[in-house]
Amino acid sequence: MAVMKMIALTMVGPHEEMEPVARQMVLSGGFQPLPLDFLINDRSLRARVTTESDNPYDELLNKMSIVWKVAGEAMPDPEPVKLDMNFNYYKAKRIVEETTGKLETWGQRRETLSEELERLEATKNCVEALSSINMKPRELADAKFALPHFGRLSNDNFTRLQETTIDAPLLAVELSRKDDNVWILVFTVPGYKEGAKKILDAVYFKEFSLVEIADRLSDENPLQQVKHDIELHKNSITGLEDAAKNILKEQRNDFEKLYSRLYTMQRVYDLCKGRGEISGMYVLSGWIPEDTYEVIKDTIATEAPRTSITTEQVKNMAYSGVRIPTMLRNNRMVRAFQDVVALYSVPSYGEVDPSPFVAITFVLFFGFMFGDIGHGVLLWLGATYLGKKKILNKSLAYVMKCASCSSVVFGMLYGSVMGVEETLMPALWISPMHNTGELFMVAIIAGVVMISVGMILNMIIRYRERDFGKLLFDGQGFAGLFVYWGAAIAIFISVKKIETPFSVAYLWYAIAAVLLLTLFRDTLARTLLHQRVEHESAALQIFEVMHNLMNYFTNTASFVRLAAFALNHVALSFAVILISGMMENLPGGIVLKALVLILGNLFIVCLEGLIVFIQVLRLEYYEFFGKFYRGGGNVFKPVTWKRDKSFLKS
Repeated sequence: MAVMKMIALTMVGPHEEMEPVARQMVLSGGFQPLPLDFLINDRSLRARVTTESDNPYDELLNKMSIVWKVAGEAMPDPEPVKLDMNFNYYKAKRIVEETTGKLETWGQRRETLSEELERLEATKNCVEALSSINMKPRELADAKFALPHFGRLSNDNFTRLQETTIDAPLLAVELSRKDDNVWILVFTVPGYKEGAKKILDAVYFKEFSLVEIADRLSDENPLQQVKHDIELHKNSITGLEDAAKNILKEQRNDFEKLYSRLYTMQRVYDLCKGRGEISGMYVLSGWIPEDTYEVIKDTIATEAPRTSITTEQVKNMAYSGVRIPTMLRNNRMVRAFQDVVALYSVPSYGEVDPSPFVAITFVLFFGFMFGDIGHGVLLWLGATYLGKKKILNKSLAYVMKCASCSSVVFGMLYGSVMGVEETLMPALWISPMHNTGELFMVAIIAGVVMISVGMILNMIIRYRERDFGKLLFDGQGFAGLFVYWGAAIAIFISVKKIETPFSVAYLWYAIAAVLLLTLFRDTLARTLLHQRVEHESAALQIFEVMHNLMNYFTNTASFVRLAAFALNHVALSFAVILISGMMENLPGGIVLKALVLILGNLFIVCLEGLIVFIQVLRLEYYEFFGKFYRGGGNVFKPVTWKRDKSFLKS
């Protein structure tokens, strides 16, 4: 139930003070900006506010990347640095231009040489390929009756091209293959020039002009000439890289410090995106968690004494037309189960976070249905391996490891090891095979408790919303809880034939009376509680009562699956053991028996583990969440220090 309270924070201050404050918020990772459209409703005032959507530091960071790009090195990881009040965009731009001027020229020269090198490599491939069929590039370039196209494409696209040209006046001739590319000549008739271009573009054909290739070649020994030019270009590119590496080596600390300063400013501007400016004063508004307000307040008081702040605590799900973001803060053990809840939906702001309940019940239900020491260990090993290989994300791998530990614990309680019950070790609690009645009874009790908790959480939500009518008289409120528990107790007394000082019939009369009250829920809320309630038709109220009654029965009966899958696990394990025993009488029986046992147990762990996982989710989402949970929240997405490098041009 750790949905953090949010505060709508607005700051107004001069430019030089706003940046240090924004930097602190970036480092704390606890500020989600709000667009000014939601902050300023006055159109005349909004017209005087200037905003800036683009981040000017993206361009400077891209220029700084040239330093490492020309040197052929990876970009460094930036470090948070203290902002200098005098370090503004224009000063930063001048420093970057002075720093990267020569290197930028080298970078442009390197790109030009690389493009020319690619053309020379194509020329070399063309000459080598055509010499094998006794043709020269000039002969193809001057062709009139068949239009040639020379170039390369991937192996897969070459196959696609061959399939495409079956019914088209197009002939593709393979010249050579290199790496994953195929160098080809494509011939077409003059009247099909546009059609050929569309087909070649569709398969990402990289064309090189035969005319340019022919003009580049000399008549005597063209291949040697091309190889010589390729070597010169490679040496030039290497020379530029070495020169850049030397400069980077001499000034690495200064370059990395400048890059970190630019990166810090870029993150600050990213946070301030959507800010407003009026006569040199900045207006910035956004969401912050309530528990970070004092830190931000102290930062502003210390580093921005001329900046004023206003706050507004919000309780409703919407604020000025914007849905309030949801920030969950749970301990480490519960945090991974937030993703299980998010698979259904993120909690709305102000709603009860079911993650702690899911963390407990998910683990218990999984172990109850899949209780086995050996299979639990295999599941733990599998989750650990898949987590390390990044096949499972970190949180899901953690959830599965917790579930596997629960399987081991319940395996001890059942005395079950690799499907063998009470043979290798005695049951510490009950045996699914020998205590089936008790197993089903526990499953039903678990269902009653789970559904009751869901109804209690619904009552808590109604109390927070001051909806006392539904809290007291609704089928999911106090009245419904009385009916549910009363029916459960009455059925338990009747089944167990327990003697009571009163007749069970009186309990059923009380249940019927309370059930009748739920029919007049809205009337009672208006008359007794003086609450404004929308009027609903009698037919709809009767249907709602009948629906609640059916839900009580079906939701409780659904928890029988806990015992059913525990028995299913025993049956599957017994089947594997039985089949393995039948292998002993066959040739190589020992090997076959071992193989059946290994494959059978792996099959149980993988298939039944997946099925049990799905069944637990069903119990959580439908039987539990259906009693109180709405979801539909927006995740709190603050501007953080870490950022990908997608802004850098390739």
